Amino acid sequence: MLQAINDRIKGWLGIVIVVLIGLPFALWGIQSYLDDTGPMFAAKVNDMEISANELERSVSMQRQAILRQNGGKLPVDEKILRERTLTQLINQRLLEDVTYDSGYRISDLVLSERIRQLYTIDGIFDRARFETSVASIGMSIPVYEHALRNELRLQQMQSAIANSSFATKKEVNDLAALNEQTRDISVLTFKSDYFSTASKPDDEEIKQYYEENKQRFMLPEKIKVDYIEITSDSLAANVTVDEIQIQEMYDDYVASISGREERKARHILLSTVIGGSAEDKAVAKIKIEALKQELENGADFSALAKQHSQDQGSATEGGDLGWVALGEMVKPFEQTLFDMKKGSTSDVVETQFGYHLIKLDDVRSEPVELLSIKRYEFEDELKTDAVASMFYDLSERLASTTYENPDNLDVAVEELGLKLISTNHFTRFKGEGIADNEKVRNIAFSSLVLEQGSNSDVIEISPKYVVVLRLNEHVPATAVPLEAVSSKIENIVKVQNGHKQTKAAALDVKSRIEAGESIDTLKGDGINIEVITSLSRRDSAKVSEPSILYNAFDITLAQDGKPSVKEVDLMTGDVALVVLTKVNPPDVIAQDKLEAVKSEALRENATRDFTNALLAIKDSADIQVNKRMLDR
Repeated sequence: MLQAINDRIKGWLGIVIVVLIGLPFALWGIQSYLDDTGPMFAAKVNDMEISANELERSVSMQRQAILRQNGGKLPVDEKILRERTLTQLINQRLLEDVTYDSGYRISDLVLSERIRQLYTIDGIFDRARFETSVASIGMSIPVYEHALRNELRLQQMQSAIANSSFATKKEVNDLAALNEQTRDISVLTFKSDYFSTASKPDDEEIKQYYEENKQRFMLPEKIKVDYIEITSDSLAANVTVDEIQIQEMYDDYVASISGREERKARHILLSTVIGGSAEDKAVAKIKIEALKQELENGADFSALAKQHSQDQGSATEGGDLGWVALGEMVKPFEQTLFDMKKGSTSDVVETQFGYHLIKLDDVRSEPVELLSIKRYEFEDELKTDAVASMFYDLSERLASTTYENPDNLDVAVEELGLKLISTNHFTRFKGEGIADNEKVRNIAFSSLVLEQGSNSDVIEISPKYVVVLRLNEHVPATAVPLEAVSSKIENIVKVQNGHKQTKAAALDVKSRIEAGESIDTLKGDGINIEVITSLSRRDSAKVSEPSILYNAFDITLAQDGKPSVKEVDLMTGDVALVVLTKVNPPDVIAQDKLEAVKSEALRENATRDFTNALLAIKDSADIQVNKRMLDR
């Protein structure tokens, strides 16, 4: 849930929070340090322990979040993940103390308002959703409120630092000038096809390359896993339908149909002014009763409405109000209308608008379907709700059981009545059955499962399908025999040798340019020369590859006026020389450019100030790290 809070934070402040301290992930462990009394600790911060369990839970949550963000891939080493997570927990603990000791406070009113913002839908606070969300992350409401207070206090501190950061006018102008400058360059491209005279490598070269790059010619490691699964489809067979509930649902359905009845009506209105005299009201009453008498004597309702009704919206239509449903009219009018019979005319009805005569022209309602027809719909709804509840409860029990018994799946199989299933061998990139799912493969090859031999976390393959797996067998990667890759290596070595020859030719020309030789004299076979003027940092279309643009602005112009030269390896295998001949400062910098640079400078300065503040806090703190917890 705390991730959702950060998702709603706008601007640089939210970015700083997420990037610098990983607050959403760190907060997952708050409940642990409030009630964890285990003897093991991952770190101590000013004599306050961060327990081993807290670290493991936070690592697990952060791992799952990264997998979700990267399509099931874990782009970071497990040890690095653990180190970062522990650092986040340490930073969180330090900042909680510092913000409190520094006088930052969040009132109950502010806290309540923040919770209402997070859980208000269509203007109404959804208490049930709030309680369910808090429960789903394993927190009680008091613990959640404690965590949210800490985060809001941290935001107060961030705002204070941001408000004290500044950027000088000179700093902004210098940065903007650097950003808006353009450069004149020449690009000399040396074609590998022309300069390469490399011959076929001999057997010794091929063997040497094979030995030095054996990791490139490996049969991938593969594993086999055992897993247990929960699917909604398998639970549906165990659901029985309660006939009493079906009857109750049908009764509710019938009641709702009757409540949707509509009536086509006309009326004649004689208005009475609020606060008007009793005499005026009496006159209106006498007139409406006279109209009632005319109707009883056979007068046409529509004609009288056109002549006498003071409801401007309906009078011209003979008093026609169209189809009226319950809840659309004031109570006295509605009660009379829905008590009338089709074709009848009411007695005089008084409302806050005046006196009415009502005629009921027609009645319509949705036909009520028989129970024998509706029961299939009700059965499906009851089964769906029951299966969803069973699926949630069983998934929670699966997560708890496999976490508390990380060394096997047997306890979960026995207690939950599930079946142990084994996969065939699969690699990190390909598998069959459940291993065809990329998320499953990535988690199967994670440090938690592959190296530590623990059960995986619950893996949600779909909203109706979850699994937990553990390692069954690991087959390490093995080298492909040299004979099988010899021809491939031959081509690689030949291309590499050709690239070396091309680069040697480019470096020779580079030396000649740096010695003062004119670029114009270098035109020849195999060298393509392109002159580009007024190249800006945004002119990617002017160059053949992004690396040329990057290197053009990475070169420093020589002080003696000579051109500066840098060689660049291109993705095509060719080699380029980027020659910087002139730097063009901007004549005028637009105000919007200056404002953009100022905003960026303020963000960078605020980030730097916050980082320095955090480092100062850490320098004065007593922090002990249990490094054994990082090597698991």
